[in-house]
Amino acid sequence: MGTDDWIARLERELKCSLPGMVLLALDATFDGALAIRVLRVPLEARAGWHGPRMLLAILGAADARGLDVVCTPTGEYGSAKPALVRALRRVGFAPVSDDPSGHTMRRPARHRGQVEV
Repeated sequence: MGTDDWIARLERELKCSLPGMVLLALDATFDGALAIRVLRVPLEARAGWHGPRMLLAILGAADARGLDVVCTPTGEYGSAKPALVRALRRVGFAPVSDDPSGHTMRRPARHRGQVEV
């Protein structure tokens, strides 16, 4: 099974786990990271922790494969970019410059058994 297969399957599972129009686009970067291109939870579902649950599922899938995760947070789709950046930092993302993926934040893979402090 190729990289694109598990990514497509993860996208389908996450989209189906939430009613409404979830926008989710994931792919592999040329440097081997998992890129979150779009993650948008419908406004009416944002109070239910669906966005964080989906993000944690994405991070778990990447960690299970030893992959970094990259993204570029924006204020599109009704989100507040500063709040989004704070939330991403809480789960291990850090700003990067000149990242090979072209994204502005990267979270290194966490291997099973690695403890967060």
